[in-house]
Amino acid sequence: MSKFKAVFTLKQHTPLIHFHSEQSGATLRATELKPKFDSFLIEQVDAIPVIKHPNGARSLDYKVKIEPDLSSADKIETIDNRGREKSNPLFFGNMGDEEYKKFKQHNSRFKIEFFSFNREILDAIKNNFEAFLANTNFGTRQNKGFGNFYLNSPFNKKLVNYKVYSFSSTEDRWEEDIKHFYSFLRAGINTANFRGIYAKAVIFAYAKSRGITWDKKAIKNFYIDSKPSDPTERLMRDLFGLSSTQNWMSYNATIEKNDPTKEVERFKSPIIFKPIIEGKSMRIYFWADNSVEAILNREFVVNFDRKRGLKLKTPIEFNFNDFFDFAFNLDLSKYIDSDYHNNRDYKKLVSIFTEIKESR
Repeated sequence: MSKFKAVFTLKQHTPLIHFHSEQSGATLRATELKPKFDSFLIEQVDAIPVIKHPNGARSLDYKVKIEPDLSSADKIETIDNRGREKSNPLFFGNMGDEEYKKFKQHNSRFKIEFFSFNREILDAIKNNFEAFLANTNFGTRQNKGFGNFYLNSPFNKKLVNYKVYSFSSTEDRWEEDIKHFYSFLRAGINTANFRGIYAKAVIFAYAKSRGITWDKKAIKNFYIDSKPSDPTERLMRDLFGLSSTQNWMSYNATIEKNDPTKEVERFKSPIIFKPIIEGKSMRIYFWADNSVEAILNREFVVNFDRKRGLKLKTPIEFNFNDFFDFAFNLDLSKYIDSDYHNNRDYKKLVSIFTEIKESR
């Protein structure tokens, strides 16, 4: 092996979502990986030699070559939530007439090669690439676990920069389990009419325990019941990612949220999922980064169809690990009505919460 190279063997654990899945070897792309890895190394490695570009961008002097195993057939599936082929609980992008995005799953290990004449950069790559992969997914919907690549070795959660939680799943259920779990935390579950369950969002209960009126009730109070704003009202669900437009089906209404300062137009969820194949099962690791700080104590204008006037702020302080502690100490047998206790969805939630609580 050349002294100017660093070579790793990768395994793909979850499908990558992109447009060009039919292309042979269309998998992890150097054009996405290198800028992310550059930023990671610049942040993590003190005094690493940086190239500063006229436009203000910064990069590192190395090249990346990805060598998929072309002898192995890839698994490709169209994602179609309009019923023609396979719909997906965690992806809603193919709703118009644009070119369809697709799942791409590489079915074997493959090599990734880094080349640099700079010994300091090459050492930094060798020492930090596994940590970079542990903290990073790729492609569309990466926060929800898609585009997950890791070394051909057991996942090391100690390399993640934040407190890590996990629960068990399977390769054919992990997307459903993440959706079910995440929905319960952020928005609640209302699938009782489809043989599911009804459960209020955990963030609602957390807000109530802190003397906070969460945004859903605040919107109803102001626009439906014509009640004046209350100083205890806060935007809470948007701490999980700013939802600038929502459809309230039961009211046939559209909710829009805007930052008057235009400083926050998009905000992705701080919760990152990392599903890892472990033997014949799937282990779903997750954590929350500190990006929520960017949206705290900000005021948003909340519109209800053509009605205007409501302004809501996010809380001054919020810590996801405090929220998780509250969540995983809930007694679900009391929190969720006993009518649903024999339901599979309820039992799965109990299993997830129990497993997380016991492993902390």
